[in-house]
Amino acid sequence: MSLLKALIVEDEAPARMELRYLLEPHQSLLQIVGEAATVAEARALIGAIDYDVVFLDVSMPGESGMTLAAELKEKQPQVKIVFITAYEEHAIDAFLVHATDYLLKPVSAERLTETINRLKRPDDDQEAAAPLQWVPCDQNGHTVPVPVGDIVYITAEQDSIFVATYEARLATRFTLGELDNRLPEGFIRTHRSFIAQLRYVREIMPYFNGTYLLKMKDKQQSEVLVSRANVRRIKEVFHLN
Repeated sequence: MSLLKALIVEDEAPARMELRYLLEPHQSLLQIVGEAATVAEARALIGAIDYDVVFLDVSMPGESGMTLAAELKEKQPQVKIVFITAYEEHAIDAFLVHATDYLLKPVSAERLTETINRLKRPDDDQEAAAPLQWVPCDQNGHTVPVPVGDIVYITAEQDSIFVATYEARLATRFTLGELDNRLPEGFIRTHRSFIAQLRYVREIMPYFNGTYLLKMKDKQQSEVLVSRANVRRIKEVFHLN
């Protein structure tokens, strides 16, 4: 495996030195080829070199590290992001930009080694090792983490994705495809616009043109469409003839 090219983005020089020291035992995997004290400096370095991983502080002078992370997710999604911060409250935002890890200062050598081991694994192995435990949703301008066990179904409506629990429907920034790939066992993609959690299925009803409807165990007794292509899978799961 070739060396991972790493960039450290941290406004405090002692913190950059400390991280360099902690990363020294991992020189066989990772090479630090850049440092930046501001997001603007980091942006210029990223424009000049193809980095594999960015160790990123959140609270920076001027622009936030989250701004840079969002840009990388949009323009260079292959770059892995590891947040290193003194603040716990940014963890959900880190999740939204698919950060590889979120480390709290002071970082221990043992905890950093866990991160390095995650960087060594291919992306698909990382996803399989860490299925979603909750889905971040928007409610009145605030982020609400919805536990996956509370999700009855997920639906796409025009350009929006909604997560439905027993009583509520909340928008999320994830795509249906991303959720389908990262949800744990017990969820099934029934249609291009629906994902259902199987344990919340109340009734299974034939519909028209070979499709089916699932009546769900939410307050509204919502109906989830099953496309003809997915009917066989539903029948197999529920042992229908």
